[in-house]
Amino acid sequence: MNDNPTTKNKYSSIIILLLVICLGYTGYLISSLNKENHEISKELSSLLMENNEMNKILLNEDALSASKASNLKDNLKLLLVSYDSLELSNTMVVDSINQQREKIKTLMTKVDKLNSKSKKDWRSIFKLKKEAETLRGIMKAYIHTIDSLNTLNINLSNTLTEKTNKLNTVSNENQKYKKQNKDLQSKVALGAVLQAGNVTVSAIRIRNSGTQSETTRAAKTNMIKACFTLLENKLSKAGDKNIYIKVVDPNQKTLLSKNPINIMNSNGENLELSSKRIVNYQNENMDLCIFHEIEEVLQPGNYKVEIYNDGYFIGESSFALR
Repeated sequence: MNDNPTTKNKYSSIIILLLVICLGYTGYLISSLNKENHEISKELSSLLMENNEMNKILLNEDALSASKASNLKDNLKLLLVSYDSLELSNTMVVDSINQQREKIKTLMTKVDKLNSKSKKDWRSIFKLKKEAETLRGIMKAYIHTIDSLNTLNINLSNTLTEKTNKLNTVSNENQKYKKQNKDLQSKVALGAVLQAGNVTVSAIRIRNSGTQSETTRAAKTNMIKACFTLLENKLSKAGDKNIYIKVVDPNQKTLLSKNPINIMNSNGENLELSSKRIVNYQNENMDLCIFHEIEEVLQPGNYKVEIYNDGYFIGESSFALR
């Protein structure tokens, strides 16, 4: 009985597929073995290199003699002291340095457990020695870092000192300019104070008819009249001005109104005044009069009238009554 060609083709395809799978799996196994072989070769190379280094130490330095474990521990102690002596003012490396200290203490514990006479511990002693050398190298890096940071801190401190000195200089100059400005403002303020000129003062009698006339008799005086000119002043601010008169009797007593007037003078002292008038001043000569009504009979003698613009004395005059 002849096989059907279709069946033959089907079997052939299956066989080919199985061969492909087998070849793929074989390739995978070969790749894995090569990779594993590479890792083993790498590890073997490292072990050989380490073994060579150990042999050099055994031949040239007698590193694994009976005393070397003790020497290694002594070296670790010295290394720990070196770490303890590092300047810790820089918090940036403190945590890392503390970690290295703990590693050194751990190595010292391991050394205590080793037997330098036992060949099986030689490799451990060798590794501990290499770790100690690594820690010493790390410590040198810390020293360099700390020195760099200290140098940077010194430079920053010098820069800060320099800037502080400059700031103090600028501050002193600023205070100087403020004082000059204050003095200038004071001079300008004084220059803006009004002045009174052509001051005339007289005693006034009011007759029954209501007419006014000047008098020199104290008993007949009903008012004190002060006339003057506010002089031109371009520095003064134009507008309403408070102008006061202060009438002082022969006993140096101020004659007061029904409603007493008190202000502070330019020195900050209390000032009693007799009468007040508000005028609109426009920086030009301005003539005006201020009257003070007498509340009681005056006594004979010399009287003085002082004129004030706010708290500043701006003029005066005097008169006599008999």
